[in-house]
Amino acid sequence: MKNFSILWAFLTVIYLSPAALAQDMRCGNQLIAGEQIHPLIKEQVLEICGEPTSKDMDRWYYEEQHKILVFNGNGELEEIQEAAQPE
Repeated sequence: MKNFSILWAFLTVIYLSPAALAQDMRCGNQLIAGEQIHPLIKEQVLEICGEPTSKDMDRWYYEEQHKILVFNGNGELEEIQEAAQPE
């Protein structure tokens, strides 16, 4: 029983970590999250979210959402990161 409690606590921390929470982004009335992330390519993201505030090769920054979208060499969305908010 103790092992189950430790495992449950560990999974809860992992699930609620900032990296886990950053894995979604709202564009208008659409949400990019979970299983939707990996099949998306750059052209689809542009269609859903529009032009990013800035692009650095395979990292796109969306200022309004405070998110960075990271693409792999094939142009597929790999992950969504939380961007630092200006103070």
